[in-house]
Amino acid sequence: MEKKKNRFYYWVICGLCTLIIFVTMGVITNGFSILMPYIMQTYGFTNSQTSSLITIRCLIALIAMLCIGYYYNLISIRVGIAIAVACAGAAFCIFGMADSYPMFLVGAVFMGFSYGLGSMIPITILISRWFISHRALAIGICASGSGIATIILSPITTMLVESFSLRKTFFIEGALWIAIAVIVLLFLRNKPSEMRLRPYGQKELHDKIRAEGIKKGTVVTYTLSKKGWILMGGVCVCMGALANPGFSHLPILFTTEGFSSMMVAAVISALGIVITIGKIVFGEIMDKIGGFRGSILAFSIFLIGQALCCFAFLQSVPLCVATVLILGMGYPIATIGISVWSGDMASADKFPEVLRKLQIIYACGALTFSSMPGVIADMTGGYIPAYILFSILIFCSLVGIIAAYRESGRKIASSQKTKK
Repeated sequence: MEKKKNRFYYWVICGLCTLIIFVTMGVITNGFSILMPYIMQTYGFTNSQTSSLITIRCLIALIAMLCIGYYYNLISIRVGIAIAVACAGAAFCIFGMADSYPMFLVGAVFMGFSYGLGSMIPITILISRWFISHRALAIGICASGSGIATIILSPITTMLVESFSLRKTFFIEGALWIAIAVIVLLFLRNKPSEMRLRPYGQKELHDKIRAEGIKKGTVVTYTLSKKGWILMGGVCVCMGALANPGFSHLPILFTTEGFSSMMVAAVISALGIVITIGKIVFGEIMDKIGGFRGSILAFSIFLIGQALCCFAFLQSVPLCVATVLILGMGYPIATIGISVWSGDMASADKFPEVLRKLQIIYACGALTFSSMPGVIADMTGGYIPAYILFSILIFCSLVGIIAAYRESGRKIASSQKTKK
């Protein structure tokens, strides 16, 4: 029997998951990107050395994702996620103590564990346990945590570094992430039954099934073919490149093209606001019009925004504002698209496996392209050529997702025809 006083806990879980993504994705990727120009300037690292911190983070995140099934078999999602958040705090404390490049690499290792063990894989599984209806919207709200981190951290981190020092900023933020890990451990719950609840929308779903007279066995199972896996693999590789090194190097792109540090902080903060709104809107759109049409719309917007980044050398404020607005509405597809595509193209029993595999491929893409912007910048003298490549990757992803959905659709239609 559900307790009325516990019914608000669906949204407590959603809020906690948003806070988790704030740290394990927002802080580790978007938040850390704000600090990269300061790290390079303070410690005299080259572009390649600074980018290599992202490489190490992505490598460890990939290893963690490969082991995530064993990890969450040993401990509960509640404890496992709390540890992942604490790893972010440990990473920043290590950065605060660091006085050499190898120490920064150690901190990057902890960032990788935080991202790999605590980002969208466990959050999507947790939300799937708690929500039946409005699931895409709930995932969108949770994923907005990374955008909220960008909004909050961009001005605050810049102010802390400018007012105090880079080292003190690392310690202050590290202590905060550890405090959030404690909050998660205290209030997160593994499943609704622990609060004497049923998944949100379960009763409504059962009523709908009874009303429409849907019989067991008539639901078509969605299955990715070999060609579908190849297509989705390519798309996820591109998404890993765009959501990680593509986003992380935006502050350096604008800084090296002549924008001031405060202007860059304002740009990234504004981008975070638009991304945050975009993720919630994106989730609602997916619930309304489906993953196929929603993905085409999002990729088209994303392509335009990414292409505008290539004109940063003009130092045009109006163009910069347009870039932020368009790019911010396109970026959500790179972070929560996999959760939607896994739900569309996998049966309920295969959903966790498909989600995990696509996220691992995503991590491979992030790792493969992690040092690429810095290497290209060292070779060409700037980051714009890297963003031209990112624009090409978005176009390839758009073609790939259309082909993957059509492949899946043909297979479903063929299956239905065979049954008839």
